[in-house]
Parts: sequence; structure tokens; C-alpha cells
Amino acid sequence: MGTTLPRLDEPRRDDRFRDYPDDDAWETDDTDSLPADDYDWTGWPAEFRWRSVAALLGAVVAIGAIATAVIVNSGDSASTKATVVPPIPQTSTSAPPSPGATNPPSASASPSPASQLPPETVTTVPPRSAPTNTLPPQALVPTATAAPAPAVPPPTAAINPRTVVYTVTGSKQLLDLVNIVYTDARGYPQTEFNVSLPWSRMIVLNPGVQTVSVVATSFYGQLNCSVVNAAGQTVVASANNSNLATCTR
Repeated sequence: MGTTLPRLDEPRRDDRFRDYPDDDAWETDDTDSLPADDYDWTGWPAEFRWRSVAALLGAVVAIGAIATAVIVNSGDSASTKATVVPPIPQTSTSAPPSPGATNPPSASASPSPASQLPPETVTTVPPRSAPTNTLPPQALVPTATAAPAPAVPPPTAAINPRTVVYTVTGSKQLLDLVNIVYTDARGYPQTEFNVSLPWSRMIVLNPGVQTVSVVATSFYGQLNCSVVNAAGQTVVASANNSNLATCTR
């Protein structure tokens, strides 16, 4: 870029500058914009009653400030005076008393009350013994001992004379079945299967029943049977040692 400067020989043009406004325009108005009364303002109200109120308010504010300063200063001095330095403890040394300085007990000390009392006298009285009455021993009189009574056997229950007992004895092999058929009190046959040996049954026959019978069977056992009445007598018996035993009357 280049800067082109005007040449000195060129004529000056009138439009290259502007004139400032004339000062006459400012001097045409000689009046001031502020009223003339404003030069006499002193900061106080125009009325006198406001002046007294303002003075009183200022005095109150000044007194309050002074009182505040006094209170603050007195508080600082009180806090300063409250600081108390603890006293320094004083150490005192006392020499122990010498052994010779102790006063011996005076011999004229008053005796204790216990030494003034006379000694006690203790008298022991033996206890009185109770009178004992000694009686001569009585002669032992032999007493006759009664002989023990003979033992009475317990009463036996009366057995009904129509009682019969069926009995089956013998050997029973493993996996063998023994079956028994007998007549009951009414004379009817009753059967028991796979019984254990020995086997017995007691029945009381009804009046009029006379038949007594017992039959035992097995596969390969050896069986025997018998019938006994109330008196213990054998009515009928079988001792064949076979797989079939029959006792019938």
C-alpha cells in the first residue's frame, strides 16, 4: 500500500476543513439556567423549626457515639484488670526434731481409769447334780414263746369233674406243618393249623357230651397224643411216633 500526499503546488480546497461554531451563539443568552435563589442555599431547611429538630438529632447521635466509645474502653480495661497472676508457692524447709528433743513421759501423769478399779474376783459355783434313783435290777422272768402255727396250704380250686385235657407231643421238622382237630365243650370239632409242640388244651364238657377226641397230623413228623380227665387219669393215649396221632373215646 502506498500513501499519496498532496503536492505543495496544488491549491488548497475550502471543503477540506470545517469551521467551529462561532462563540457568538453561546453569548447570545446572558441568563443562567439556575435560579438566582440557589446561590443562597446553606444545607439547612428554610424553616427554623426543622433546624432545631436536626440539631437535636445530631446531638443525640454524638452522645450515643461517645457513650459507645466509653463502654468499649471500660470493657477492655475490665478484661485487663481481671487477669490475675497466680502466687508463687513458697517452700519452707523444716528440720526434723532431734531424738533428744522429745520430752520423756512424766511420772506424775494421772493413772488411767482402768488402773484405779480394784481387781475382779471370779467365783465359780459347780452345778448341782440331779439326784439319781438307783433301783435294783429286776430279775429276768423267762417268758414262754408260743410255737409257730403250722402253715395252712392255700385252698385249691375245685376242678369240674367234666374237665378234660388234650395233649399232643412229638418232634416237628423244619418246614413241617402240624394240624390238630379236637372236640370242644359242645362236642363239635375245632381245627388249629401249624401249631407248635408240645400242644395242650383244657375244656369242660357240657352236660350230656360224652365224646372226647384229638387228632394230630404232619408231613414227616413223629407225633403222640393223650386225653386226661379231671382226676388226672389218662382216658386215652397214643404213642406211635408217627405223622398221624389219634386219641378218641
